[in-house]
Amino acid sequence: MQSVFIIDDHDIVRYGLAALLGSCPDLSIVGQASNLNNGLVGIAECLPDLVISDMSMDDSQGLDTVRSVVAAQGTRSVLIISMHDELIYAEQVVALGAKGYLMKEEAQQFALTAVRSILEGEIWVSPAVSSLMLMRLRPRNSARTDLPNAKLSTRELEVLQKLGAGKTTKEIAFELGISARTVDIHRANLKKKLDLKSGAELISWAASRR
Repeated sequence: MQSVFIIDDHDIVRYGLAALLGSCPDLSIVGQASNLNNGLVGIAECLPDLVISDMSMDDSQGLDTVRSVVAAQGTRSVLIISMHDELIYAEQVVALGAKGYLMKEEAQQFALTAVRSILEGEIWVSPAVSSLMLMRLRPRNSARTDLPNAKLSTRELEVLQKLGAGKTTKEIAFELGISARTVDIHRANLKKKLDLKSGAELISWAASRR
């Protein structure tokens, strides 16, 4: 039997996943946590085969959460479940060491498939993202470059996520440990790469994909 630990600040999501996966005879829910700090303690205590973690909670946001959970799990598996747009974040999440990315709106349909695939040693993303990743393996002159996650760096994604959460330039600079000027440069690059004309459009775009 393989063990699963769930971290999510929404009770209905956490309990729903626990009920769905716990009904499988080969899976055991060994713990749950509603925030990252308690989740990291639980991981250390339970040493689960798989951690399913939200990407944004009250005490941790975005890719920083992914880094923390992956580090705590070590060689064991992590599945990130999130409301964030998968076309923006899935590839970066996998690049940071998670074994899969699942949109919450698709959890009922794909959660069990994703969990089983990951526990069998595979990477799991939605069919749409999987197709996009495969396109990256094509020769450069035939690959599509019109999709946002084909263009954005990890730092730009972090700035984008914080803009979508309503953070100011000063707040983003403080939280990421960079200067306000650097944040402004990232904002300018984001507008250019996403073909947006103003800061207001950028913030609206980011908020719509949280």
